[in-house]
Amino acid sequence: MGSKKGCFIVFEGIDGSGKSTQISLLQEHIQEHSINCMTTMEPSNGPIGTLLRQFLSGRIKGEETTLTALFAADRLDHLNNPVNGICKLLDDGIAVLSDRYVFSNYAYQSVSVPLEWIMKCNEMANEIVRPDCHIFIDVSPETAMERVTRGRHQTDIYETKERLTDVRDRYLDLIHRMEDVENIIIVDGNRSPQEISDDIWAKVCHYFV
Repeated sequence: MGSKKGCFIVFEGIDGSGKSTQISLLQEHIQEHSINCMTTMEPSNGPIGTLLRQFLSGRIKGEETTLTALFAADRLDHLNNPVNGICKLLDDGIAVLSDRYVFSNYAYQSVSVPLEWIMKCNEMANEIVRPDCHIFIDVSPETAMERVTRGRHQTDIYETKERLTDVRDRYLDLIHRMEDVENIIIVDGNRSPQEISDDIWAKVCHYFV
């Protein structure tokens, strides 16, 4: 009998929603139960993800269809990389927590690119592996922008209140549309980090305990 496959949990939300903090806290919870747990992010640290970060910072100019295709390509590399790809980690029984996945691509790029085309670009990734659950941390765009401008020296091209408002609306619409296909948990991100962490653990601990 093969070893048990690792659990794959994805965190979603607009910039400034507190994903990084909550991923770190959930990793601590999981490791307390003697389960090996790795964290990762998108854009990934691979070659395509590194290129994407250049676009997002504004250092390289590019239009949205190019970015959409690059995000989808980075996701496939992120999944299939034979050294440290998500599929390899899951097959090795390691739990994986990812900061962003397909919903980010849908919500951010569909502001200016047809959603159906974005979904088509991501069909292969969805066939390879679907997350056990998506955790959407919902915060107001005002709160998000306060956190982003307070915590960073430099913002990326999507970090404006108008864009984050649009993206949040798209996230909520997508969640409603796909709740029968994907396992999605909505968490109120306007509370203290500890309250949010306790809420998340209560909703996902059955995967690990």
